[in-house]
Amino acid sequence: MKSTARVGEHPIHPMLIPYPFAFLSGAWAFRLAARARGSQALEQTADHLRTAGLASAVIAAVPGIIDYFGSVPDGPPKRTATLHAISNSSALVCFTAAAAAARRGAHTRDIVNRFESVGTALLCVGGWLGGQLSYHHRIGVVEEHETRTGIPGESISREEAEALQNVGP
Repeated sequence: MKSTARVGEHPIHPMLIPYPFAFLSGAWAFRLAARARGSQALEQTADHLRTAGLASAVIAAVPGIIDYFGSVPDGPPKRTATLHAISNSSALVCFTAAAAAARRGAHTRDIVNRFESVGTALLCVGGWLGGQLSYHHRIGVVEEHETRTGIPGESISREEAEALQNVGP
């Protein structure tokens, strides 16, 4: 099922999601390292990664929302997509709550860590569900309209392939 938000034949949402996932899970990892080492520099890096992750998540969500309403059929794919959206949105709420708690001061360090831990777990669930959408429900996958020519990176339409098969030697 071809993605609605795409560049050529390439869906945009999967191109963008590695950034928020890496930034936000990286923020969590740097926060753990900062606590273990007592490093303010690592703590700052975690804060910057969280900010970058939240910003890039908003950008990645836009084509995801477009695909949700434009490409995902009703039934099991829509239910999986809904759970994917809920999981990722909940993760962003956790990371936003962690940022708000961090602004309140050092006495909230455990709360920040808990929010980011839960947020990272939710990102993993959301990522798994996104994989289900692609690999199980075939959302964003173009295959029924293409036949390989045998030349890497080149494809032809099904009609062209059938015409070639009917041509004798």
